[in-house]
Amino acid sequence: MNDGVRWVLDNSNIQVFLSFTIKITAPNLKKIKYSSYQQKLWEIIKEKHNSGIGYRKISYWLNEHGYKTTRGRTFKNTHVFSILKKKKIADERKEIRFQPIIQNLKLKLKKRKATMYGL
Repeated sequence: MNDGVRWVLDNSNIQVFLSFTIKITAPNLKKIKYSSYQQKLWEIIKEKHNSGIGYRKISYWLNEHGYKTTRGRTFKNTHVFSILKKKKIADERKEIRFQPIIQNLKLKLKKRKATMYGL
């Protein structure tokens, strides 16, 4: 990242030390993997919910058609709500972009000690 600042030092007897910490937050490093079954469930639930069917009726429909939760249980309205909510949160998290943060910026100028070998 270049902000247009230039350093010019024409004195060879001075050393310049610059130290800093960069904090980078990247929410997309942890990929959430859905199995094909989970993806299929989400698609069915999303389609039915978008058409105006409530969570309880969707859970009844899933149970009547032989679908089980990923843990092998029968569906309840809370399962349906949770699936929609968690997928929405995961999708929103993938879209967040963070700016790097520069912290602990320190500039130190130090005079070199004259040596008998240097000029």
